[in-house]
Amino acid sequence: MSDELELWTVYDSPIDLPGRFVARKWLLDQPTNELLQDKTLEGLRAKLPQGLTRLERSPQDDPKIVETWI
Repeated sequence: MSDELELWTVYDSPIDLPGRFVARKWLLDQPTNELLQDKTLEGLRAKLPQGLTRLERSPQDDPKIVETWI
């Protein structure tokens, strides 16, 4: 198990997967190749690992970012 901080950033219809909600896993500030996807935000949230806390998007975030889970 890694001691690095794991984040899941949720995107609405990213360029590479239009029409889908996508969660991409980050370790600290480094993206990984892991992702989850679903056609609905609720469906995607159900696929995220248990025990995470939702963070609101910041105004300076990319407009396609919905939220981040830590």
